[in-house]
Amino acid sequence: MFIIAVFLLIFLLALFLRIYTHHGESLTVPDFKGRTVAEVIQLCEEKDLRYEIKDSVFAQDKPKLTVVDQNPKPNAKVKRNRCIYLILNAGKAPKVPMPNLKDIQRRQAERILLSNGLIPGIHPEYKPDLALNVVLEIKVDGKIVEPGTMIEKGKTVEFVLADGGRGGILEPVPDLTIGAKTLEEAKTQLAMMYLNLGKIDSTDVKNTRTAIIYKQNPLPGRKISEGDIVNVWLKDK
Repeated sequence: MFIIAVFLLIFLLALFLRIYTHHGESLTVPDFKGRTVAEVIQLCEEKDLRYEIKDSVFAQDKPKLTVVDQNPKPNAKVKRNRCIYLILNAGKAPKVPMPNLKDIQRRQAERILLSNGLIPGIHPEYKPDLALNVVLEIKVDGKIVEPGTMIEKGKTVEFVLADGGRGGILEPVPDLTIGAKTLEEAKTQLAMMYLNLGKIDSTDVKNTRTAIIYKQNPLPGRKISEGDIVNVWLKDK
């Protein structure tokens, strides 16, 4: 009887440990990428998992405050109550000081911006100056920014460049209404002629990125000085 009791005790203990530790039982790790913290909490409760936010990064192309990486990886096999370590996309971009770009050639200024996590604009303005393509001013969101100003990483920086003394040259205004041009296409065409985009009338336009230009001022063919502006009116395509 004693031996039977001992074996029975061992059997019950093993059975208890098997149940308690879920021996041989594993779970598949879900893909948490792109999920918010609220969604992570709900999913962990459903799957009997735990989570811990280990770090945060900033990815401009990802939704803010969502998971961008995890460990263990999706589809890995783990035991119940396993902790999943997460990396979140930060809610705000870190800021960097605007470098001093004045009197620097455009190409060199673009390289400096990129090395600081800022994006060079592709539609510069031009002002009369004897130098050519030298940075006179820099703008962010349409406002002049001084060196040292703290700017969010990923911001686009537009240049105001010297026109090389060409300001007195007259150019015929291109017809921006031909070919269903978008705003970006118009900016590129004007920049090639040392002209600047002026006021943009987008009244009742749903999407300015795909809208097309149907009216402009000055009218096509009229001669204006390099560095002058052309105003446009948009409509949905």
